[in-house]
Amino acid sequence: MYAVIDIGSNTIRLVLYRVVDGEPRQMLNSKQAAGLAGYVDREQCLSPKGIQKAIEVLKKFQAILDSVKPRETFVFATASLRNVVNTKQVIQAIRVACGLEVRVLTGKEEALLDYQGAFRALNTQNGLLVDIGGGSTELVCFQDGKAEFVCSLPMGSLNMFNRFVRDVVPTPEELKHISEYACDLLRDAEFPMEEAACLYGVGGTCRASCALNDELFEEQSGYAGYPCKRLKKVRKLLKEDRRQLISAIIKAAPDRVHTILPGMAILEAVANRYHCDSFSASPYGVREGYLLHMLEGEKEHD
Repeated sequence: MYAVIDIGSNTIRLVLYRVVDGEPRQMLNSKQAAGLAGYVDREQCLSPKGIQKAIEVLKKFQAILDSVKPRETFVFATASLRNVVNTKQVIQAIRVACGLEVRVLTGKEEALLDYQGAFRALNTQNGLLVDIGGGSTELVCFQDGKAEFVCSLPMGSLNMFNRFVRDVVPTPEELKHISEYACDLLRDAEFPMEEAACLYGVGGTCRASCALNDELFEEQSGYAGYPCKRLKKVRKLLKEDRRQLISAIIKAAPDRVHTILPGMAILEAVANRYHCDSFSASPYGVREGYLLHMLEGEKEHD
């Protein structure tokens, strides 16, 4: 059994896997809301409270690891530690307090591992993959089953919430500001793709958007997704029946009540920028990609 800990900007997650015939199979999936992006100060440092929050969660996971004793434990961080200036200090504090070695992924590495983890669940060899995390968004253009272009942008569901939203759920005007910000970043991104009919998502925001779609439109499509034009309908519902939308969010994704709409605003901006008609989500992503990457590295050393 192998353990993977993903230190994200919004949540920290522990997943236990068995690898059968080269395929990772989840045995346990435990997450804790940490909201580390909310602990970044004006100097772009993760504050002492933020460091302590991360350590508290990791110690809880350490107790699980002590009981199950996985063969190996792999720990990585994404934008949560990539986008702060005191990364080394945080890594050292975690090492001392928890005995865990944290690897911080670059945006490009995260995007490629997203694709490595997700591609086995995709039903096509060509398209656009998006991962909307708490603190960044990764894009991967894949053709003939290979990642051709990758891009990482400093916008995510949680940092957009922290930057633009005053209350728990954004107002239509606040969501508009998030959309405009996302559109500006996408317009200036060094990413040569111009059009992709199919958009595929990985990560919690993308999967939660599928659950919200099923709740709102009385469907059971699961990760099979929905037409991208539905994203506009959700934004319209925020204006016309805010209470209904919030009720649906609480039923479909209660732990993302504050971040799902900022995340979906980013998703809609991506769909519009690259003229995507349909959206679906993959149950696999960066954690599976990272596990397979680390195991492949071990084989090369054997």
